[in-house]
Amino acid sequence: MSEAGNNAVKLEHLPKRLVSIGGALLAICIAGGIRDGGEFFRSYLVAFLFWIGITLGCLALLMMQHLTGGNWALVIRRILEAGSRTLPLMAVAVLPLLAGMKTLYSWSRPGQTDSVILSKHLYLNPGFFIARTIFYFVCWLILVHLLNKWSRDEDAGGNASLWARFEGLSGGGLVLYGFTVTFASVDWVMSLEPRWYSTIYGMLFMVGQALAALAFAITVLIRLSDRKPLSEAVRPSYFQDLGSFLLAFVMLWAYLEFSQFLIIWGGNLSEEIPWYIRRMQGTWGRVGLLLVLLNFALPFFLLLFRNVKRRTSSLLFVAALVLVMRLVDMYWMVLPAFGGGDVHLTWLNVLLPFGMGGIWLAYFTWQLQQMPILPVHDPRMEGVATHVIEHG
Repeated sequence: MSEAGNNAVKLEHLPKRLVSIGGALLAICIAGGIRDGGEFFRSYLVAFLFWIGITLGCLALLMMQHLTGGNWALVIRRILEAGSRTLPLMAVAVLPLLAGMKTLYSWSRPGQTDSVILSKHLYLNPGFFIARTIFYFVCWLILVHLLNKWSRDEDAGGNASLWARFEGLSGGGLVLYGFTVTFASVDWVMSLEPRWYSTIYGMLFMVGQALAALAFAITVLIRLSDRKPLSEAVRPSYFQDLGSFLLAFVMLWAYLEFSQFLIIWGGNLSEEIPWYIRRMQGTWGRVGLLLVLLNFALPFFLLLFRNVKRRTSSLLFVAALVLVMRLVDMYWMVLPAFGGGDVHLTWLNVLLPFGMGGIWLAYFTWQLQQMPILPVHDPRMEGVATHVIEHG
């Protein structure tokens, strides 16, 4: 078990193929963006939000695992670490978003006459927006660097103090994560409609990121679970635990979404209701219903069953469904801001997330191969080893 665990998983030529596919799709999208810059940047924002969501969700789940000390995430710890290490790539990916600021955000354009937007000028101005974005990434990069550096030290033999370091950093790190993601969601998404606001918006993004990251990690774990050393360590009980955790996040996401809807709809205030009206008209109303059914109702129902969570084929279906619906949720959040129910999906909307995803997945798979797939020097891995000996 220990010897096998020291081996990094090998994914052969997968990163090169993903780069080729992602690069080709991005080239097509850039060519389309030359003809329609507005559509390109709207699609780019959706793609960026989806993939940065998985990246930051991996970081948040990693800190939760270190803070709670639970065994539930040991088998996906290296997947979460590799996901968090894609953050430098996303730091580069944010640059086109900043370049397209005036196309996306009405408040960034000169000559504003709207009194509401003018009253928010001290916060919503291009210089401060860029400075805040830099601050967010600096905070996240520091957390990613320290957590992964100490993880490498642990692989090299480490010492008993590393566990205390992980726990100490993760406690404060989760507070910092909550603070920065709340403001980032306001900056990058809520300010698309600067007259609207919601105090629960940051929580929605935090839970959505954790949900996407967990679904992604479960998908990767299942796809690799037939390879050594994971095939020797991963048992149905671990999938059951991860499935139960996925169910908890599905329920929390639904609770927050419904709470926001209920409060805003019940308040019936003229500055709040239009946000939902735009997302309940035409195509977007049907997309919203699809989110209720496929991002909550169906996963919730399926994950109630123990056999669904213990069988890799059924759990893979649920995790993949949740992951797809997280992308649909990003469409529903962003695109109605540019025309309400009259906006329809275009080929750029569809291709750009997959183009960026090809590059992101290639970088992720490369990072995943840089360290042993199991943290065998983590003291809690003894429980995994005992489980394998007793039930293997």
